[in-house]
Amino acid sequence: MSGAPGIVNLEGPVAADDAAAAAAGAAGPLRLLHTAAALDELRAAGVAVAGIANNHARDAGPGGSAATARALAGVGVRAAGGSAGPASFMLGRLRVVVTAHDLEVGVPAGLRAELAAARRAGDALIATFHVTGPASYLPRPELVDAVAIALDAGAAVIAAHGSHELARVERRGRAVIAWGLGNLAFACACTDEDAGALLEVALGPDGAGDAAIIPIDAGLAQGAARAAEHPALTFELLGALGSTPLQLRGGRAAF
Repeated sequence: MSGAPGIVNLEGPVAADDAAAAAAGAAGPLRLLHTAAALDELRAAGVAVAGIANNHARDAGPGGSAATARALAGVGVRAAGGSAGPASFMLGRLRVVVTAHDLEVGVPAGLRAELAAARRAGDALIATFHVTGPASYLPRPELVDAVAIALDAGAAVIAAHGSHELARVERRGRAVIAWGLGNLAFACACTDEDAGALLEVALGPDGAGDAAIIPIDAGLAQGAARAAEHPALTFELLGALGSTPLQLRGGRAAF
């Protein structure tokens, strides 16, 4: 939807300076760091909320999460997760609350209470989860548990990222679940998986309305993400993985 607020996972924090970001991963364990200048690109792309809860959130040290939230605020993007907590924005008269949680070491102990509080704080809840592990089409056990908790809390949209592969999409009543959205864009040569998808959902006070999945070819090694050259292959995969029946409409599919 043109002009709709976008939500993404920002994999890794903003570095203290551009030189530090450029040196990330040069030696030792892989670190994912962003320059402050890169955040302007998020805002220009229509991103309203960036999740900062993921397995690379500490790559700039213990203060990286808070510094990243401040840097995002400086360009007009709200941070969700980690030290930032939930983010919210207005969609017409609807207050949408976005949460972001990292499942690297399992389901957070306070997840149920946090999501319930977030749902009470707005009219619609979008819960996002980051998973860590080998690339897989199938959801990890901790994600299955976290999604169940989010559904109990009344989330209208639940989306997972971090698996680097696509996974099924489904409807549960007035809730939409994307079990894995694949990759969007990476500047580093740290992943080879080039499949991804955008999730588009219309929200109302009673939950998720129309929803669609839009396949993309991820932007890897500093390339730009673009509409998938062969979207039918993605739709076949999603169907084979057990997605809610898809209604194909060119390069997108409603469900």
